[in-house]
Amino acid sequence: LGAPNRRVEGQISGSDTSPSFYRWDSPRLRLGEELERRRVMISSHAGNHKRHDENANGAVVSFGTPREIRSRKKAVDKEEEEPLNDRPPDVPPIPLRTLPACLSATKGITVENARSHEFLRVNVGGHRFMLRKETIHQRDQGRLSWILSAASQEDRLSMCDAYFESTSEYYFERPPALFHIVYSFYLTGQIHQPSHLCPTDILDEFDYWGIVPDSHLAACCCIESHVDDLSLSSASTLEIENEFKNLFAGEIRRKVWNVIEEPTSSCSAQIFAFLSVMFVLISISGLVLGSLHDLQEATTKNITAANGTMIEIVEMEPHHILSSLEYVCIVWFSIEYLSKMIVSPARKKTFFQLLNIIDLMAIVPFFIEISLMIFGIDTESLRDLKGAFLVIRILRVLRVIRVLKLGRYSSGLQMFGKTLKASFRQLGMMAMVVLTGVIFFSTLVYFLEKDEPGTQFHSIPAACWWCIVTMTTVGYGDLVPVTLPGKLVATGAIACGVLVLALPITIIVDNFMKVAEGEREAGGVARRFGRNRQNSEVAYNPRPQQSVTQDTIC
Repeated sequence: LGAPNRRVEGQISGSDTSPSFYRWDSPRLRLGEELERRRVMISSHAGNHKRHDENANGAVVSFGTPREIRSRKKAVDKEEEEPLNDRPPDVPPIPLRTLPACLSATKGITVENARSHEFLRVNVGGHRFMLRKETIHQRDQGRLSWILSAASQEDRLSMCDAYFESTSEYYFERPPALFHIVYSFYLTGQIHQPSHLCPTDILDEFDYWGIVPDSHLAACCCIESHVDDLSLSSASTLEIENEFKNLFAGEIRRKVWNVIEEPTSSCSAQIFAFLSVMFVLISISGLVLGSLHDLQEATTKNITAANGTMIEIVEMEPHHILSSLEYVCIVWFSIEYLSKMIVSPARKKTFFQLLNIIDLMAIVPFFIEISLMIFGIDTESLRDLKGAFLVIRILRVLRVIRVLKLGRYSSGLQMFGKTLKASFRQLGMMAMVVLTGVIFFSTLVYFLEKDEPGTQFHSIPAACWWCIVTMTTVGYGDLVPVTLPGKLVATGAIACGVLVLALPITIIVDNFMKVAEGEREAGGVARRFGRNRQNSEVAYNPRPQQSVTQDTIC
């Protein structure tokens, strides 16, 4: 880089034997670069120093006899006629076959000068940028593409803030730091978000330059939020949207996916979310009201006893209206889950998401009961099979998990879940300390209270229940120590419980504030991002590109 340093060998002296040559010192070579040749010509003749120099006006001043001056002039003219070779004699030429592979990606075109018509020169806030017009046409979007496609110079001037005729530069009064992202997009076709720039400012810049960033985001970046542990869901959402491009009926599937998974994406998505919440509330209300005796009706069932006799039993079941509402809700939940799995771009990933597992567990008990009825198996006949009947009861209890479906449409529940996830380490530490205290204090109180008459501390597990209730400061009062040592142990358990539960609270509250702040910032940027997407549909539509002539050259 730059010209190599040269060191004059020998010293200027009055002797005729003083050498007159130069030497390369640490040469730095670059392919295709012309190194400026600087020589110090020193010659001595009859004790006088003869050399080339320049006066204050830049004129060359020669010293020596006229014959020496003519001789030196011929030597200089001969060197200027010879091809420039800045490679030192001791450095061999670089064979073409050993050049790095990265050079194959270069264009290798030859232009007359830097102001060639093949380039578009842009001045953004005083910083100059150059782009080949062919590169801009490859992206075929944005303000720069509109400038190239404009029919007249007046149209082009209407898209910029100024035009410098001396340098043929289009001036834009915009921040240069943000334009670097736009410049990188035209070169690579991808958008990367620097961590030190505000996402909202980046979206404003893309809006000005007429670029829609949703389809050009790099996988390593996300324009909607900072990449951290509290906001990765936004990045995954954009990544999933980009996956629809290469799928069959990708646009339709993307719209259906947004209706189901993005309640705020459109009016139809809001209606779908409202219906889903209503069905969840109806299902939960039916489950709760069905347990009331006044809303139950008696049903007679015949079961076969172990000895083969028929036994008629009467059971109270929820009212048939509540049962009908339950079936309608199950049909809605099933359609919602199947539609989501059909249009999903990554079904395996979607299947193992927590909210989707909750949706599946909400409908599985119903289909298991339907399957048993189809095969002629009555659930009441499984009473004798304790394991099978226990499974049926668990599946019925799982219907209450539908209340967790509200978390999909409740930002408060989502923030609470993210807070628990961010505080997982602190919660684990608290659980470990509580478990240690429970084992310690329950063992002490058991050995201190077990010999008392009428004691309720019959075992260490029973004492563990008392210790958990005590350390969490609940205090049911069903188990109470009666001895003085036992009461002292209970006092220590209470004090330890207060300390253990109070210390992680500040950390959890701090994580909650971080989650809330991240959701607020991501929500604002997401809304701005949505407006950019809508504005892109009515963006400037340039006229068809005309042939490049001298009249339409930019």
